[in-house]
Amino acid sequence: MYSQFQFSEHLPAMPNAENFQWLLLAGNWLMVLGLAGTVLSIEICYVFADHFSLMTQVMAHISTLLAATLIKFGYIMRCIALKGFGEKL
Repeated sequence: MYSQFQFSEHLPAMPNAENFQWLLLAGNWLMVLGLAGTVLSIEICYVFADHFSLMTQVMAHISTLLAATLIKFGYIMRCIALKGFGEKL
């Protein structure tokens, strides 16, 4: 079985299995980084807004959109990889 967050030596005997594993790992880590960025930017924008300057808050609002986009791209990469491995989504 292939691993979700690290490289595995036990891949299915199929063409491009290593490429699909790279795509799966990149997608998973991109989703994790996007989630962390989204949570951090929301905390800067709303929870701890009194502690940050207006420019920092504006940048955090913009980064909220960008980090959420990273989650979406990571999910698409993950879906492509799992489809390549033959799993039903």
